[in-house]
Amino acid sequence: MDPIYALYKEYKDKPLDDYFIESAFQRMMEKETELVPYINGFKIESLTKSTLGGYNPVTKIVTIDKSNIEESTTKREQVIQTLEVLKHEIEHARNMKKYAEGKEDIESTVIRYALKDYEIMQRIQSKNRIDTLEFLSLCHHIKENYNRNPSERLARIKAWKYVVNLLKNQRRTPDLLVARTNLFYAYARGYEDNRYYLDAPTIQFLLNTRQFEDLYRLRKRIDSKDYSFETRITYGLPITSQEYDKAILQKVKLQKKKRGDEGNEKRI
Repeated sequence: MDPIYALYKEYKDKPLDDYFIESAFQRMMEKETELVPYINGFKIESLTKSTLGGYNPVTKIVTIDKSNIEESTTKREQVIQTLEVLKHEIEHARNMKKYAEGKEDIESTVIRYALKDYEIMQRIQSKNRIDTLEFLSLCHHIKENYNRNPSERLARIKAWKYVVNLLKNQRRTPDLLVARTNLFYAYARGYEDNRYYLDAPTIQFLLNTRQFEDLYRLRKRIDSKDYSFETRITYGLPITSQEYDKAILQKVKLQKKKRGDEGNEKRI
């Protein structure tokens, strides 16, 4: 049995405690040895209101707020929510690894968009000088576009996908339904209907954070490549309204709830 699934089974009907959180993190990291250089430590401590976890790319510390998880989640869902938060922050460390490798695949590319402020702060970008006001404006716009942030979307998608795969052999359980529902919302995150077409989150992120040169290059890249639905929905690229209405639900194995379907556990 998977050691994390065994821990989940042990705590399914128990209250959340530090031992579970620390054990789950340790067991996850045993399978993520390549991320050790990007994670220097782990802490359980108070964060800002409603923040469940965090990863600091400078100190490389993962932090979890147990109290916020307890306050924002039902007792039944606290264990799987904690697993998602832990995996989410580990995925941010993986994003830093991808960023450091400097590859040109689509995942590495969208991660660089999200970390533009970090790039400038660390003076990695040396070709173009940037004044303080422009840098602060960039940081503000990145913060304002949190829902469209490609790094956040990617971490959330991968984390909920991990939880779904951990529970998939259960077939129909409330926990699996919660995980699949949250995976649906992770994929749908940032897509907005402007009455004519769907605004793609990564496109809007670049537009709203004034990364116009990157936006131009990304549009050319999209036009020249036939990206699959999987790629487009994962990295926040353009999708059709039909794909948004049907394909995401099919992907996560859910259906829209209809009147009289309250007993169907695979509907949202």
